[in-house]
Amino acid sequence: MFDFPFIPSSDREADALCIEDKFYHYDFLNNRFSCIAQEIKKRNLRGQAIGLVASDHYDTYAAILAIWATGNTYVPINPYLPSDRIDSIISQAGIKLLMYSIDEVKPSVMPSEVLKLSTMNTVCESVQAVSPKDDEIAYILFTSGSTGTPKGVPVSYGNVRSFLRNLPEMDYDLSSHDRFLQMFDLSFDLSIVSILTPFLFKGCLFTVPNNNIKYTEIYRLLEEYEINFAILVPSVVAYLKPYFEDIDLPHMRYMCLSGEAVPYDLTVEWKKCCPNAVFQNLYGPSEATIYCVTYTMPRENIPSANGIVCIGRATKEIDCVIINENNKEVKQGEKGELILHGKQVIQGYLNNPEKDKEAFLEFNGKRYYRSGDICYQDENGLYFYLGRKDYQVKIQGFRIELSEVEHHISTSLNKRRVVALADLDKTGNARIIGVIEGDLEDKNALIADLKKKMPFYMIPAEFRTMSAFPLNNNGKIDRKTITKIQLENAE
Repeated sequence: MFDFPFIPSSDREADALCIEDKFYHYDFLNNRFSCIAQEIKKRNLRGQAIGLVASDHYDTYAAILAIWATGNTYVPINPYLPSDRIDSIISQAGIKLLMYSIDEVKPSVMPSEVLKLSTMNTVCESVQAVSPKDDEIAYILFTSGSTGTPKGVPVSYGNVRSFLRNLPEMDYDLSSHDRFLQMFDLSFDLSIVSILTPFLFKGCLFTVPNNNIKYTEIYRLLEEYEINFAILVPSVVAYLKPYFEDIDLPHMRYMCLSGEAVPYDLTVEWKKCCPNAVFQNLYGPSEATIYCVTYTMPRENIPSANGIVCIGRATKEIDCVIINENNKEVKQGEKGELILHGKQVIQGYLNNPEKDKEAFLEFNGKRYYRSGDICYQDENGLYFYLGRKDYQVKIQGFRIELSEVEHHISTSLNKRRVVALADLDKTGNARIIGVIEGDLEDKNALIADLKKKMPFYMIPAEFRTMSAFPLNNNGKIDRKTITKIQLENAE
């Protein structure tokens, strides 16, 4: 059932896509897929990186499946990226063919060929899907690099197959009658599962247009079309919070939260809006293929730490270990960095041996990926996420998790959203700045409350406010922009 790659269904009656309230049947998607696959085969492309301008259009989704079915590498390109970043992606991936549907990009160095998908034949013969080897690359996603140059994350067909082998254990009771939400930018890895899942179960995929306010459009789609399966970023759910009393989604069957830490209090309130849904926390970096640690939440008494919902247990082909700063495994209950090994984990970054040395390590004779996430495992074998390693700061010799500071401030302010930033004062000593969404009416009362909850050295040296936190294209709190506004611009 979960072969990869695969050919989309050719059902003439079932809906495959809903884009801007217009439905497209599976036979239409299958025909567009076939035409694109034929164009790729005509060019004798196999095992090649094919760039695809990621527009909200039926040909975009057909092209993704066609790239895989012909044994090539899918490289999504967001048309709204700066031109120099698009140039870097095309150059690093070695893209020879660039395809687009409605949004065109004009890099400074054009690939050998550019194909506008609307110019193809409209009726084509069906094609057979090839079966690439496990070590061939299925897609490359580009994430922000510390040097300013985007780094490529090449995910193999074997990585994706390993991910899909875990789906039966998720116990999804899904079929062609179900409706699935796809809210993510196509250059973000959660879009991969949001595309694969509906087409594997032969359900209908509902996309979120780029030209609307994302969270209001998501609310409309969930309610109006009675969506059954959704993966949402918690920050998007937080924007819906003022409307929780009016939101009632009895048809929601699976509500998955992913992409960032899942707040306990927000989840408890959101569950009331989806009374019949199974709630899941899906954790994992792009380097471990979409998600690799999962947790199906109980109806009540959800385990949490620092106000963050438990992330659960590893998928069947992933091995998790928690290590300390000396790369030694910690005891149960102790916190440290989570490292990952298994068939979902990539072999390394794209042409970036320096980054490989930084991100991978040999442990007990196996190659592990450093997640950069601080976690611990409890006596029941459940993993808990505490925050990012790079969200740590050392003040007066004490190592502090900024996520814990955020949790306590948020609790004191009736669950407001908070970002804690590490900064240096004029003497070069580390300090914490607490950035609060909305107004701060009584700073002294806040500080007095915090003194009851945490040691003095954890209390921010300064508090600032923002009317609303910016979000990135995938609905996550945009910490980089907040840092730039609050620290770099302030200088």
